[in-house]
Amino acid sequence: MIVEQECDWFRTYAADIYSGAGAIVDLGCFVGSTTISLAQGLRSNRAAKTSKIHAYDNFLWEDWMQRWWEAQGLAPPELEDDSFLSEFLKRTSPWKDQIIVHREDLAVSRWDDGPIEFLLVDAMKSSELAQSITRNFFRFLIPGKSHVAHQDFAHWLTSWIHLLQFRLRDSFAVAADIPMSGTVVFRYRKQFSPELVGDLSMTSVAAEEIESAFDYSLGLVSDSKKPNVVAAKAMAYLHRGDVNRAREVVGTNRWGATSFGQDLEIVERLIRERSSSP
Repeated sequence: MIVEQECDWFRTYAADIYSGAGAIVDLGCFVGSTTISLAQGLRSNRAAKTSKIHAYDNFLWEDWMQRWWEAQGLAPPELEDDSFLSEFLKRTSPWKDQIIVHREDLAVSRWDDGPIEFLLVDAMKSSELAQSITRNFFRFLIPGKSHVAHQDFAHWLTSWIHLLQFRLRDSFAVAADIPMSGTVVFRYRKQFSPELVGDLSMTSVAAEEIESAFDYSLGLVSDSKKPNVVAAKAMAYLHRGDVNRAREVVGTNRWGATSFGQDLEIVERLIRERSSSP
């Protein structure tokens, strides 16, 4: 589910930038594309090649995964009951000595293994998960050294990521806006107070802060990624039940109708469906 530009960036980071001062943590590793890219880079890193990658997932096979898998024309995955852990282990087997697998629910998972130098996040699929991950992993980041890669920064569903990074904007700066993908990488500049995170649900926040958060996000990414951020902004209002404002957000989009993954089209369809609901 990632593009070659992401693989290249993760590989290069692990080979040339990663120092070994903290762990590499991959949250939401799915069947291992991100984990493999990091492991490939790590093998070329003379200073930290013995470091491990901590790969987290609940490894539960869901209906949407089956639909996506079949649409790609892939061979049937190795499943045990409802788990795809076997598929992950098969694909990552050449790098197994560099990987520590965590089969855990990130809603309750706790990190207790020291500083984190690189945190790759593809698991903030709800505002509750976003708060849990921030609370349990972000506090181990190293000011001035760590990086956080949000794979869903430019994804239509995950509006809370924009609220999170807006609230923590004084502590993070963009390090990379990876082309042709939803990924934006942030460098951790200075420690933040946990109180700044707060409630990340769209129903808990004032509309004025949503507007400010997405204005901030639009200023961080390339024009090609802005339609995806617009889709996430419209979705923020759908999360609130404000269909009219969501429609306005899409209708005033200045960056074209083409978005990665057809994000705008997905949100436009949701707006039509909810507009016609009784």
